[in-house]
Amino acid sequence: ASLYRHPTGAKLMSLVNAEDENKVFGINFRTPPTDSTGIAHILEHSVLCGSEKYPVKEPFVELLKGSLKTFLNAFTYPDKTCYPVASQNLQDFHNLVDVYLDAVFHPRLTPEVLKQEGWHYEVDGDRLTYKGVVFNEMKGAYSSPDRVLGEAIQQGLFPDNTYGVESGGHPKHIPDLTWDQFEAFHRDLYHPSNAHIWFYGDDPTQQRFEILETYLSQFEATTIDSTVAVQAHWSEPRIMETTYAVGAEESEAGDEKKHYVAVNWLLQDGIDYGTRLGLQVLDHVLMGTPAAPLRKVLIESGLGEDLAGGGMETELRQLFFSTGLKGVKPADEAKVEGLVIDTLTALARDGINPETVKASLNTSEFRLRENNTGSYPRGLILMLRSL
Repeated sequence: ASLYRHPTGAKLMSLVNAEDENKVFGINFRTPPTDSTGIAHILEHSVLCGSEKYPVKEPFVELLKGSLKTFLNAFTYPDKTCYPVASQNLQDFHNLVDVYLDAVFHPRLTPEVLKQEGWHYEVDGDRLTYKGVVFNEMKGAYSSPDRVLGEAIQQGLFPDNTYGVESGGHPKHIPDLTWDQFEAFHRDLYHPSNAHIWFYGDDPTQQRFEILETYLSQFEATTIDSTVAVQAHWSEPRIMETTYAVGAEESEAGDEKKHYVAVNWLLQDGIDYGTRLGLQVLDHVLMGTPAAPLRKVLIESGLGEDLAGGGMETELRQLFFSTGLKGVKPADEAKVEGLVIDTLTALARDGINPETVKASLNTSEFRLRENNTGSYPRGLILMLRSL
């Protein structure tokens, strides 16, 4: 593995694995939004709607139909946007890389593309409504109580930085996005000086540099401030409430056993890798198996129907831990919070069964050694872990 920095400021991680023919490329940009218009998410969709070199309406769809790809997609995270491709055929791989590089650096961005992928007006009978690919997608996402809870947890813990807004876009705020904001977001952040580029596989390394130079040489280094600010810790706990949508029948039935309760902790910034790994093992100790002490106490309490909260979240700049229950009666909300606090306090005071800790360590070691990435290319998972 070699890490390079191009004169434009672009960072390139080049990994050679002669035993893996599933070649992976990814170009990633740090894209922290400042509001919930979904600008990063809409731009992710829009850059794949044609480019200078490939001026077709939907090159992404054409590649899905006609390439030999083993992976082709794009992801919007709360603080970054990723464009990965993979193929076992060298020529096909190079074609995919070229399409994606042209897409991110020279997309066919127009107000019409923003209307199509973001939002526009449509007449529905006698009323005016909002439509758009991302607008409709996020309306569907917010119909999930678990999604609403997850966003409420993240935004509640990070009220002062980019994690306090909805990077995917909130249907209420997506129509606030203007063309000028959209165009400026691409111009300011989709630049080599803000790019983290990844190559992995058995392809010739010299060709990697040649393909990249074709595009990177068109730019000059510039200063881009895309850093994510550290969220300051509070002096005391806070309680926050939000609502989620239910159907008419559920609404008429009342709110008995429909509440979600999560207890959350924000960890400090700058945690080293060893401590980070230890926290992930601790997460498995507490919640990872049916016999895990915190999980077992919550499930057997009868206060809720199932677990809520995602445990240890490690993909953001600062880690946080979240756990609780869903299907809770309103009168039992405080009991769930108390149960979590009391159980963790007892475990900290009395210790955890060494055999439980040993089992979690063995599980973690096995997963690391096996490095099973399922249906995803190994190089893709390594890329995402490195970001």
